[in-house]
Amino acid sequence: MKVAYMRIGKIFSALALVGFLSACALSRSEIDVPYQSSTQPEAGVAVTVVTVDGRRFEAAPADPSIPSLKDSSQIADPQVTSRAVGRKRGGMGAALGDVLLAPPKTATSLVSDAVKAGLRDSGYRVLEPADAGYAAASKVNVRIAEFWTWVTPGFATIKLDGAANLVIEGDLPPIRTPATVSVRDTKGYGAIFESDWAPFIGATLTKIHEQVRSIMSPRTAALPHPG
Repeated sequence: MKVAYMRIGKIFSALALVGFLSACALSRSEIDVPYQSSTQPEAGVAVTVVTVDGRRFEAAPADPSIPSLKDSSQIADPQVTSRAVGRKRGGMGAALGDVLLAPPKTATSLVSDAVKAGLRDSGYRVLEPADAGYAAASKVNVRIAEFWTWVTPGFATIKLDGAANLVIEGDLPPIRTPATVSVRDTKGYGAIFESDWAPFIGATLTKIHEQVRSIMSPRTAALPHPG
């Protein structure tokens, strides 16, 4: 009798967990993704970063890598789309709830921060509007063509897939010809919980950070030593 009760208890627990996960999958989630860490160099070429979100949202795209929202009436609302970074999907691939950044963070602020971190690691001094010399600093223009994460169902595992694509240009030697930063990432899980999204997206931002650092050679950023 005791074994039977234990089995029934496990069944109810499993059903409760499925119900909880289903509710989470159907609803909108807000997550907090940390900014990238970097140290401002004491000397180096001064730059500013201007980032534009060029992503295109669709109401019901056939391709899950295209940004979308559960409430399609919101795809023209920048207050929502600026924070949207992913979409959940069910076992058969049906689109479910969406994933937004907790305000005030946006896709633009996270990507811009990752680019700035890569620039600082390359020896550039990144200035903000309140800093002296901001208006005269070299401008680095960043366009976000892709920045999205989605669920891909599978038989044995379920995956998070992510894509980021940026175009970076400016009057600095490494980017006079526009440079592309491209990240493709995937990770398998037994089950995907809300807590899995932020680390996965954070890893994408780290790769953006690293690629920008590689593109912007430290040799071009360092000031010449006095003769």
